[in-house]
Amino acid sequence: MAKVGLISILFWVFQLVWLVFPTPLDSANLTAVKDTLSTSRLSYYDSLNGAHTAGTTIIKVNTSGMPSTSTANLFTGDSVLIGDAATATTYTVDDIIDTDEFQITAALGSGDNDSGDLVIATRSASHTLAFTTATAIPNGLIRVLIPSGANGVNDGIPNHDGFDFNTIVAGDLTGPSSGGVTSWESPTATVAGGTGCSAGNHCFEARYNGTNSVNASLTFTIGDGGATDLINPAAADGHAAGTADTYTVTVQQRGSMTDQYPLLDQTTIKVAVIESVRVTATVDPTITFTIAGVASTTSTCGISTDVTTTATAVPFGTMALNTFKTLAQTLTVSTNGSGGYAVTSLENDQLGKDGGTTPFIADSTGDGAMTHTTQDDWNTATNNGFGYSIDNDDATTPAFQYSDVSGGSCTGGVFCAKQFAANADTEAAQTIFSSTAVANAENADVCYRLTIGATQAAGDYENNITYTATATF
Repeated sequence: MAKVGLISILFWVFQLVWLVFPTPLDSANLTAVKDTLSTSRLSYYDSLNGAHTAGTTIIKVNTSGMPSTSTANLFTGDSVLIGDAATATTYTVDDIIDTDEFQITAALGSGDNDSGDLVIATRSASHTLAFTTATAIPNGLIRVLIPSGANGVNDGIPNHDGFDFNTIVAGDLTGPSSGGVTSWESPTATVAGGTGCSAGNHCFEARYNGTNSVNASLTFTIGDGGATDLINPAAADGHAAGTADTYTVTVQQRGSMTDQYPLLDQTTIKVAVIESVRVTATVDPTITFTIAGVASTTSTCGISTDVTTTATAVPFGTMALNTFKTLAQTLTVSTNGSGGYAVTSLENDQLGKDGGTTPFIADSTGDGAMTHTTQDDWNTATNNGFGYSIDNDDATTPAFQYSDVSGGSCTGGVFCAKQFAANADTEAAQTIFSSTAVANAENADVCYRLTIGATQAAGDYENNITYTATATF
């Protein structure tokens, strides 16, 4: 009996010890852990090299003593803060000149031009943590630790040794929403050194109720993909351009509040941030302009052409009295000019006998009011003379068209026409068609019309018309 009693006493002693000091859960590594940054681009942090003249647009930066030591990782269109950290002004990069100079779009302010004033371009990134649980843990939490660095952990300015908190709040987080638990509580964000969050890492947590499933795939997103993402670090001390700086991110699963959230499962991973690569290329300004003949019996300008033209000749041939003849050419333009192009026309003079100045076939006034600047209907063949119209194919802006029923004096929509401007009369060249943007093979037909009366002197008549295509770059 004494031996049995001793065994019984030892049993209850062991039970009491187990209750007071329970066996800890085995810790394990979370698996398939990754942190996907919306951008891995380093922030830019340099300073003015010497005092600058107020009003200048050329910025010279230091090439030593700062996290960034050249214009590498600075790009056209970037927003940059220049000036004292507390009062800096936002400017826009217009061009990268060389390794230590760039140009801004607006004049540098008088308060932002002191030697050593900061030049900063922040790159913000959201962090999407994906991982798989290893242990079933009741009423616990997920914690993500992202390195903050030691200086200015929440001032909106890039650090050279960690990610700036950038005033992230709970509403900028998207916590896990699955995993077999009963419910997830709203995630929390705490700046490094804040309540319950040690210095050196920003803390992001999502608590849950119930017990998670083992091998549950979870996602935790930090940042809203916009203005309140974490700010990526600037180049670290001793950084070599083109070599990534790496930072350790920790993902933890902890136990319940009853046990003071003990650390149970944990995995650390590395994230890398690096300069973006500037890719440059030069495209030479170009414009091509062609004139092509149009075959007879081609339908254009609402009629069927009478004679075939070539690129250099519009041969009306023998004319019958008071009878229209209409011929055409196709004009085509391509240009990479950002401001587009304009095609203009100018005749040397009216059609003169043997190329002379008298006698001549006058430019027609159409059915009453046609000039080189005013279009008018021209449907009556006894209104003799020479003129033209336009049949647009895909040019952005034709000056007018044969089918117009408004503008000038055109009302019929049959053959709205103009005279060619004449250099001999000091008339300015007139636009045929144009565009305000780049163009790829935009074209239109110019339709030449001629009719003569019984009093026109016999002979051969000619003039020349010059088309000019001008691009704006």
